[in-house]
Amino acid sequence: MTPQNKPWAILKVSRKQYAAARPWKNSGMSREQFEQILVVLPEGFIDAIHLEADAERLIAAAFGGGGNRDA
Repeated sequence: MTPQNKPWAILKVSRKQYAAARPWKNSGMSREQFEQILVVLPEGFIDAIHLEADAERLIAAAFGGGGNRDA
C-alpha cells in the first residue's frame, strides 16, 4: 500500500485522527472491509464529500440553521 493509498491519507486526516475516530465502527464493517472500500472509491469522491460538508457548515453558520456542525 503506497502512502497515498493509506486510509487516513484517502480521508485527508492524520493517522492518529483516523485511529481515534474509528470510522469503520460507525459503518458497521470490519476495519479491513472499510479500508477495502476506501481504496476503490473513485478519485475525487472524498474531496466532493469534504466540500459538501464544508458548505453545510458554512450555511449553518451563516443562517443559524439546525445543520449538523460536527459533520
